Order: sequence, then C-alpha cells, then structure tokens
Amino acid sequence: MVLIVLLASASATLTAHFDGARNRDGPKGPQVSTAGRIPFYGVNGHYVQGGVYSANIPQQVADMRAMGITSIRQDCYSTADTAKMASLVTSFAPIKIQPVFNVFPTTTDETTAYNQYYAYGKTVAGQLAGKVAVIEMMNEPENMYFKNGPSYGGQDVTEWATSNSQWPAFRGAVRGFYAGFRAVDTTKQTLIASPSVGWLHYGMLEGLWKGEAPDGSTGHPTATWDITNYHWYHDFGDIEDARGVNTLAAIRSLFNLPIMLTEIGVQKRVSSSVYNSYLASSFAEYASKAKTYNIVGVDWYELYNFQDIDGFYMGLYRSPGVVNTGRATAMASAVAANPAP
Repeated sequence: MVLIVLLASASATLTAHFDGARNRDGPKGPQVSTAGRIPFYGVNGHYVQGGVYSANIPQQVADMRAMGITSIRQDCYSTADTAKMASLVTSFAPIKIQPVFNVFPTTTDETTAYNQYYAYGKTVAGQLAGKVAVIEMMNEPENMYFKNGPSYGGQDVTEWATSNSQWPAFRGAVRGFYAGFRAVDTTKQTLIASPSVGWLHYGMLEGLWKGEAPDGSTGHPTATWDITNYHWYHDFGDIEDARGVNTLAAIRSLFNLPIMLTEIGVQKRVSSSVYNSYLASSFAEYASKAKTYNIVGVDWYELYNFQDIDGFYMGLYRSPGVVNTGRATAMASAVAANPAP
C-alpha cells in the first residue's frame, strides 16, 4: 500500500474554510451508533501482499494481543482478496479484520463506474457483511488514483482541477460501492468508511459529499459513507494545528460523522526515542480527544517491517515474534496508559 502523503509545498499559513451547515445537498441518513462495534486500537497489515504478513497467523495474533491491539487493517485489491479476508476472520480471532477495498476505476464514465462498483459492493457485502465491523473504500486516492496532486493544501476540491477528467468515475465508484453494499447489508451490520485521505486533503471528500467537482461545477450526485477516514503521520505536525488548521475539527464539522484515523505513524527516518515518543503522544492525544471529535478508532502503521523507505522500516516488530527494539514495548505502554474510550 502506498503510504506517503505528499505535503503541500506552499509556505503560507492555511486557513480552514469549512462551514457548519452540512447535509444541505440531500439526506445522508441518520448516524449509526459505533459504541462497542469498532476496536479503538489497531495496526496495519498486508496479508494479500505476502511475506511476513501471510506467515504464522497465530504468532501475529499473539504479537498484537501482547500490545493490547484488537484489530488489523488489511488492504484488498479484488473481490478474491475480500473473499480471502472473510475466510480468515476465524483465524485472526479475537483480533478483528478491517478490510480496505482498494480498487480504483479504469473508466472515466460515471455511470459505468457506478454500475461496476455497485456490483462490487453487492459481492463484497455478501462476503463480509456482519463478519467485519468496518470496510473502507479506497486508500489515498490523491496518491494512488489521481494523476496530479492538489495545487495547494488540498482543502478545496477545485485544487484537483487538472485531474477533473478522472473525477466523475471516482464519484461514481464511491456512490456505487456504498449503494451496492447497502442493497445487501440493509441493517448496517458492517459500517462503510470513506476513501482515506491525508494531510489537508479533506477538500476531496467534501467535493464528493456536496456534489461538487474540481472544475468548480456543482449540483452533481452526492456520495455518502458512515465513517470519515483519515491518515496522519509524524512529519505532518500537529493534527490540531497544521499550518493553522485543526483538521479534526474541520472534518468533524464538515461531515458530522464518526472519524477513524486508519493510518498514523512515523514514515520517515527518526531515532528510536522520537519514534517511541510520537507513538506515546499520539495515542494519548487521540484517546483524550476521542469524545471531542468522535474518534472511534486509530490504526498504527504498521505491525511488521515491510516497506523499505530509504533504509527505514516502520514496523513495531521485525517479523512475527521478533520485536523491533523498544517499539512493541512502547506500543503496549501507550495502550495501557490510554484505555480505549
């Protein structure tokens, strides 16, 4: 899974532009209670990509339980992958699997994408509804799908104007998957999280939610989801004051939905003390602010060493049963010090 969210190059202070008047573009439906349904502390894994993540599941479960972790986020790239996740639910128990349906449109036509993803949604619901608490729609589309990044900080959908031709299909895919899944899972046994974005890129989600497009046009079909999905890393700074923007307050105000931070962590080389300190401080911040912003889950990136980023690995463990010195202990301490809200 591609992780690194590109930061805006602008040096000027950014200001929040969100408003409190939500849901004016059509009914989004009532919020669904997440109480007791979603594990608060999770980690990221990559079972379908193989390697350490597909080996020795009992040891993986033991490693997570030793740290107080109760869920593992798993990226999926096809309905075959989501079927595999369904088959692994028992193997990973009591750890909960949190799948990401990370499939992007190959068309530019909204109707074609909608129909394709409606079918995907029905299929995936048949596989996973009631077996997992949450399924996510697409990982970091600003990095993995759109050809060009935002022109500034990402707070407005018009900053993706140079990628406008891709927008209708993206919107159709999000709308279609949600509708297809709900056609099967009518009682919301499984909640659906928005596409994940990072840094200040919530303008992409706002465009979907309000029926706006990067070319500035409005009045398009609106998308919906049950949980707003966000990513935040150490090098981004303070999520409550990133270049003058309180991102948690922004997305809470814009969507009025529960928030999951499905990737948090350290993605650039730092010392062990900085890594462990950030782990402790971020867990303390998110646990203490959970009720303020309706944060219902955080997922550390990642469980094992997997991606080599200029010689730096992000794992809490090197491999199943083999710790990265100090990191797993720091995680266990952070979870113990900050009971799940």
